[in-house]
Amino acid sequence: MSTYVVGHRGASTVAPENTIEAFAAALEIGVNELELDLRASSDGHLVVMHDATVDRTTDGTGAVAELTLAQIRALDAGGGAQVPTFAEVLETTTGSLQVEIKDPRAIDPMVELVRARPEVISRLAPTSFDADSVGRMASLLPEVRVGLISKEATEEVLDRAEALGARRVLVRIGAADAEFVQRAHARGFQVDVWPIDTPDQVREAVQLGADGFTTDDPRIVAEAGFRVTADGLVPAG
Repeated sequence: MSTYVVGHRGASTVAPENTIEAFAAALEIGVNELELDLRASSDGHLVVMHDATVDRTTDGTGAVAELTLAQIRALDAGGGAQVPTFAEVLETTTGSLQVEIKDPRAIDPMVELVRARPEVISRLAPTSFDADSVGRMASLLPEVRVGLISKEATEEVLDRAEALGARRVLVRIGAADAEFVQRAHARGFQVDVWPIDTPDQVREAVQLGADGFTTDDPRIVAEAGFRVTADGLVPAG
């Protein structure tokens, strides 16, 4: 498989981030995987939200962990869009889902949900910056490729990922070089780079040999001279 494209919070330059509309836009433009952020409401429901509070991305205020699902659902996430639940994303999208855990409280209900719906396990690609969360997910979902996110691209990152049971590392584009990617591959890791914001960075990610990259705007893939297929990027034309 060639380099795959991940829509960061959907197509967050086209529609409000982490909404059903953003995920639909990303799939329409063309991505191989959707990235979303998962938190738990005060009453234990899984909601898709990056920040610890709803202030930046909705017309409301307050911490996600202190608001009920009903309170969160009443908010406008932009253009009339609602904050979706994880179940809604599973029901309204297709393909792989890179689920970044922002709140460790979201792990158990996520595992419970996917265990109750085994047909979605193959779509799940959970990740986190938090080492404890990565280790817990790798333990609870051994059949799933769990990823460790890091701003650095070093041997220590690979050692930590291996110790946690992660099989995917997601590192900053400016920190990674082709040698790091080769070392990671030699140790059995899948390697993603982020954030990819320009056509030049798309080409850089491909040249590095990265397995995939994350972008807010999947439209830059075409600007870089590629198109997205089910197997990843191929040259346009």
